[in-house]
Amino acid sequence: MITRPSTSRVLEDVVEEILRDIMPSITDPAQQIRLHMLTIVLNNCANASEREISVMRDESAVYLEFAADVAAATGSPEVAAAVEAAHIGASLVLSDVITDYQRASRAFSTAMDLVMDTVDREFIGRGEDILRTRMDNERAILSGVSDVGRSAS
Repeated sequence: MITRPSTSRVLEDVVEEILRDIMPSITDPAQQIRLHMLTIVLNNCANASEREISVMRDESAVYLEFAADVAAATGSPEVAAAVEAAHIGASLVLSDVITDYQRASRAFSTAMDLVMDTVDREFIGRGEDILRTRMDNERAILSGVSDVGRSAS
């Protein structure tokens, strides 16, 4: 019985089975390497599935706060419209969170474009800090922070 029925756990179990039951029967080194690479992809997916909704929700709020501040400071109707079009819903369904994240990202991009054009150093610095955090989050989610064959049970 699966006591932790999550996407990450299912993927981790698949990796464990591949490494335990399938990998030993493969004698071709090239095929072993291919299978090993596939297990890395599965582990990366397990890692991403644990964090991606949380990260997108957190980042969306930061993007909208930045864009709203830029809209208020500059009076830009374009940035204000982008903020108005974006909202963070209550749903935790991945596709809904992605849609919210895309809208918040558009608002952030619209605001960043404006501050870059107007050379507003304060907002540029703040936007760059947000982008650095985004890059760190992407690296943590997509780079395979997990060890091959890890088990979190």
